[in-house]
Order: sequence, then structure tokens, then C-alpha cells
Amino acid sequence: MRIVQPSATLEWATPSPALAIERAARTCYRSEGRICDGSAATLIASLIRRGHEAMLEHASASIRFVTDRAIANELTRHRLASFAQVSIRYVKVGELEVVEPPELDAFTIGLWIDACRAAELGYQKMIARGCRPEIARSVLPLCTATEVVCAANFRERRHILRLRLDRAAHPQMREIMAIAEELLRGVCPEVFGEADAG
Repeated sequence: MRIVQPSATLEWATPSPALAIERAARTCYRSEGRICDGSAATLIASLIRRGHEAMLEHASASIRFVTDRAIANELTRHRLASFAQVSIRYVKVGELEVVEPPELDAFTIGLWIDACRAAELGYQKMIARGCRPEIARSVLPLCTATEVVCAANFRERRHILRLRLDRAAHPQMREIMAIAEELLRGVCPEVFGEADAG
């Protein structure tokens, strides 16, 4: 068994996303001739302030998350995004990779490790007895690590960040979303600047 760290990495993003948004938005007003250096930031700030966020749908990004299956289950509730996830129905688990839950004391972490090792052993025994991975996976814990690639337009990304960075969100979800927010801020600060994203 191996404990892995949650993470988020950028797979791809719309090239020049602020310009893509500006060009689409200016189509509405036939004001494409007003595009110049710095005009995208001003226009996008105005769109966000006025709630005209449909224009943000003209730029997208795809992020690869490493998290546990419980958090992946929550993430995939965002139906306007597109997802690809490691299938443990077809992919046989070798060494079990798990994500450690937060807020465990020294005694409880020992209990958690014992439970994970028992699940890993049960899975391996089922596979050895000829069970298909799709059947043996039923003994694996929700903390089993997984990879999820999530593509979404910037309007949906802002919505996901608003919900998943909230204090009420699960601490592990907030952890990977904070990383995602930083990645997106680097891609398009006009949309995901500190004052705008949350």
C-alpha cells in the first residue's frame, strides 16, 4: 500500500483565453474594432460585474486531479463538465494507492492504515481466486486514489470553484480546488483573478 498526495495539473487551456472571450463578447456589440492591448481585462471585468458570464463559456481548460474516489464522486456531480476517470472495473489494482484523510490523530491513522491494508489483502486474494477486477473492487475503500481529467468552460469553472472552495466543502475538495484555482489564475487572471473567481 502506498499513500499518495492529492494534486491538480493543467492538461490544456484555450490559447489566449481572454482574447477568445473578448472576441466573442464584442461580436454581440459589433465592437471588434475596439480590441487593443488591455481591452480584454476591462471588458471581462465588466461582463462579470454585470453577470453576463455566458461569454466566459468561449474559453475552457482541462485539469487532471489526483484524489480519492469519494472526492472524485463529488467532483463528477458537476454535469456541465466533461470527465475521464481511471476505471478500476477494467484496470487491475496492483499496489493499492490511497489518499490519507485529514484530521486523523496518531491512533486513528493507525486504524485507517490497518483497514486499508486489510482491504488491499482482500482484493488481492479475490483476484488470486479468479475474481474479475470489476467484482474484486467492491472491497476497496473510498480513499483509493484515482485520476480524473475534468474539462469545463470558464463559466462552469467559476461555478465549481465557488461551490468547492466554500467552507462547507470537504477539506480534501478544498485542497485540490485551491490548486486548480491557482492554475486557472495563471492561465487567465482576467477571469480567475483574486477579486473575481470566488
